[in-house]
Amino acid sequence: MSDLYGSPEKFGLETIGEVDFSSGSYEFDLTVVWRRQFDGAFVYGEDAGCSCPSPFEDFGVDGLTRITSLEAFKAHLATRMAETYYGLNRSDEVARLLERLHGEGLR
Repeated sequence: MSDLYGSPEKFGLETIGEVDFSSGSYEFDLTVVWRRQFDGAFVYGEDAGCSCPSPFEDFGVDGLTRITSLEAFKAHLATRMAETYYGLNRSDEVARLLERLHGEGLR
């Protein structure tokens, strides 16, 4: 079992931010962005489940996806938001995450 979400530093990662697309009732549906410490690249992972498992407990760093551009990641998040089962609007969370990534130098 991995503790990628709770202790990213053990995997050479720094958490940049996240968006939770769940309804918040004993479940999670996360998109989390980390920066790899060895090369400064931004990577993300997505995981969903009930409150029983921990987020990303079955993930390792090899299961993360590199963010190649801010525009491509913005489009990905827009798709995630459109596909959210509950129709919840997470545009504020998405905007904060994209602003942080831009501030961190992702173009």
